[in-house]
Amino acid sequence: MEFKELDQVTKYIDLYCFKLFRKIDEELVPQLHMVESSTEHFQSILDADKFGVFLSAPFTYQHKNHHYALQFDAKVIETYYKVPQDIELGVHSLLNAIINELLSYITLCVNSLIFSEVFYEKSLSEIIKRAGHTLLQAILGNPVASNPFEKFNKISSLSYEKSFSEGKILLLNAQAAYALASEHVLKPLVQFESKVPLSSTRHIRKILELSNSDIYLLSDGEYLYSTVAFTENPNATYHFFTIEFNNYFSWQLNHNGNKLMQVIHEEVYIPKPKISYSAFNTELKKVFPGLESRRSLNLYRLILEALTQTKGTILVISKNARSEAYRLRNQGFLIEALSLTPSTIRSITSIDGAVLMDLDGYCHGIGVILDGVATEKGDPSRGARYNSAIRYVETISKTPNYSNCFSIVISEDGDVDMISEFLYD
Repeated sequence: MEFKELDQVTKYIDLYCFKLFRKIDEELVPQLHMVESSTEHFQSILDADKFGVFLSAPFTYQHKNHHYALQFDAKVIETYYKVPQDIELGVHSLLNAIINELLSYITLCVNSLIFSEVFYEKSLSEIIKRAGHTLLQAILGNPVASNPFEKFNKISSLSYEKSFSEGKILLLNAQAAYALASEHVLKPLVQFESKVPLSSTRHIRKILELSNSDIYLLSDGEYLYSTVAFTENPNATYHFFTIEFNNYFSWQLNHNGNKLMQVIHEEVYIPKPKISYSAFNTELKKVFPGLESRRSLNLYRLILEALTQTKGTILVISKNARSEAYRLRNQGFLIEALSLTPSTIRSITSIDGAVLMDLDGYCHGIGVILDGVATEKGDPSRGARYNSAIRYVETISKTPNYSNCFSIVISEDGDVDMISEFLYD
């Protein structure tokens, strides 16, 4: 492929961006701008609060400096899990790595025009896979590690006694593992006298049989050192990364139990939120018209955090959260109004029962057993949480002087249901 004009480059990049992000998530598709640097238009793009903006490297064309700017909906970007910024990494999420790869690709497109070079097109899958390599290498921080991505691919494809790879690897260098062992956070179990190269994939596949839900193989991305187990839940205090093999030719990269990347048959996939912000915001505003976007986004972030715990829960959002918590105090716990944060919502959703919260994200009741009359809208094939929420929402919607409520049911397998009177008319 050969470009002759800048407009031709812009049209190609615009279509490429559309195809790439539609492949990931239609809500992610960005607006593309080709702008002259140091202009009011350029500054207005950077200053737009509701957008996340990513810039290509600057380039000079016809004696003027330009940038390509990718303008994403900030609310949508925030729904994708990323490693917290307090840990130093080159990239903090697969989405971040994909955007970086795309920006590098845009530079190649521009250079092919400016320097009259032949341009070789990259497939969408190639961009995403390259981003997966980059993310894994950034997390390992081990310059000696030679292509760990492909080694994990190979391990996932191997069987042992007719069963395919299942097991977990903790990505940690020997020095960091020793420090955690000294703090009694990590307990060494089986120590290999000679470190096992990760390139010995058949040996690694066999050793994977030693791991289970509580036991990990310890690796720095180049060698395997031992099997280890945590002596306590490290999620709240430490950052840890794991590789989890879960099927034939399938593995995933996790941070503190949250999936960062899924690889299936060598294709890289970005984990999508179980519930999109767009869908949540649309249904929530049917119940609460005029609700400000900042409040809706705050509630959405709390729900995403609740999704990270594994027991399942019910979240009930209502203007009457305080009075309802008081009314149901004998079948739950009435608490002082608590402003929910990611850490507090993880804690309070770990016990059985519903969480009653208001539109500002304040919790008023926890562990609540919801009441409600029998309804034809119930589904015996669904669990107790789902049917309890259905009964409660319908009963409240028919109660005089009560505001309608909006319920989120999270099952133990991570499925999510939004329940309101509008969804079940």
